[in-house]
Amino acid sequence: MKSTDASDENRERVDPVAGAQAEPPPHGRSVFAPPDLDPSLSLLEAHFESARGRTPDPIRNYHRESPVSDRIRDQAVAASVLLPIIERPEGLQILLTRRHHAITYPGQICFPGGRADATDGSAEATALRETHEEIGLTPSRVRILGRLGIYHTQSGYRITPIVGLIRPPFSLSASPHEVDEILEIPLATLTRSSSYRIWRTAPETDQAFFAMEYGEIRLTGPTVCLAMGFYEALAATHTPPVEPRSSRP
Repeated sequence: MKSTDASDENRERVDPVAGAQAEPPPHGRSVFAPPDLDPSLSLLEAHFESARGRTPDPIRNYHRESPVSDRIRDQAVAASVLLPIIERPEGLQILLTRRHHAITYPGQICFPGGRADATDGSAEATALRETHEEIGLTPSRVRILGRLGIYHTQSGYRITPIVGLIRPPFSLSASPHEVDEILEIPLATLTRSSSYRIWRTAPETDQAFFAMEYGEIRLTGPTVCLAMGFYEALAATHTPPVEPRSSRP
């Protein structure tokens, strides 16, 4: 994503000391621990065909910080990102981009996307156009599976995440002024609770921030919230209900 979530991500760019252990959640904070999922195309299709998938709830801010104000929400600029899922022989992969080293907030890892243009006819059109501009992915190569819930950023954007499937062969070309690197990681990384941790806290303000980590790749800010919201939505659809215990006389 271009600059739509940059200011939010920047608040979390101070890495912990090298080799430091993850900080424990602040007192009273619930742990993010949906059940682990093994993502498959059939699982994704079933979610977006379900009532929950067709009418998604807004994605919440999983970080412990002040909520986005009503004023910011009312004035929010429309934006959209694509969560591009690639069918590989070894399993489903999720595509990410690393922001160019010479632009604002260099090196941030995020989903491709950006703010809506007046000529875009839908959130899907925005996501496909921005993705094409950033990494050269032809829109016709993307099969749209569905939308996730809207996410509001502290910097004043209203993001609609679009989930799309890509089947090889396809070609990609990073925009020389926007993207330093195109990355792929297993989609299963996003659907494992062990991938997420509290990695930075601000005790003086009672704030705490999540990250998702895979090797040297780290998602923070709104990007990790989008990943967590995607995971939580899938888990809510595919977790069997708990049967009540029967009472015997």
